[in-house]
Amino acid sequence: MRGWLYLFLFALASWLVLSHLYPALIPTPAETLAFYREVGLSLILSSLLLTLYHSFSGFLVASLLTGLAMLLALYSRAFRDFLNALNVFLQSVSVLVWTIVFIMLFGVTSSIATILVTAMASFPALLSAGVSSSEKVVEKYRPLIVLLKPSKLQLYRHFIVPGTLPEMVSAGRVALGIALRISVVAEAFGSAGGIGYQLVYSYDLGIKAGVFAWALLLIALMIALDQLLLRRLEEWVKGWYW
Repeated sequence: MRGWLYLFLFALASWLVLSHLYPALIPTPAETLAFYREVGLSLILSSLLLTLYHSFSGFLVASLLTGLAMLLALYSRAFRDFLNALNVFLQSVSVLVWTIVFIMLFGVTSSIATILVTAMASFPALLSAGVSSSEKVVEKYRPLIVLLKPSKLQLYRHFIVPGTLPEMVSAGRVALGIALRISVVAEAFGSAGGIGYQLVYSYDLGIKAGVFAWALLLIALMIALDQLLLRRLEEWVKGWYW
């Protein structure tokens, strides 16, 4: 907790210094807080909720794809090799490419484009953890698996899912952080709303306080989700598992 206090004080002091040195470019904390009052709570909440919707929807799509990939990988070694190649490919594709392609397909006003961009960005982190942890679980319990001779579905349900849970939760923490950051980038290219759209809208109009206000809202959202929810969930799962 002390570390967060030191970080806050350092960030605030740096902000005050920079706003004094570059008053035409960087707003003061007071100006930024005044912007929140100007736009109103309704717009702030609607933008925040829309960004959360895009992020969690994309994360859910990526999670479902990962679960399906882990199951199918049990049936074929060739498919596991395909997943490894696919993972490298997905990590090689820029988020900008996904954003442009999906906006071309679904339009700038569609939330589907933002959700799919978010899914493609967070999928590699989940896929890497899922495939590697599945192989570790199978190797660890190989004697028991040989003895019991479970079906592929039984192996997946009773060995893979519980055995990979700690690593998948840790990977999910990383993937959800990616989803939040990337959803804002995708929102910035479209006009479906959200924090990313509001941030770019403020920039286009030259509202410097708005740029900082929306950026701070995103940072606060990410820190709150990670520290209050995801970190505690990770600790609980690991404690329960071990």
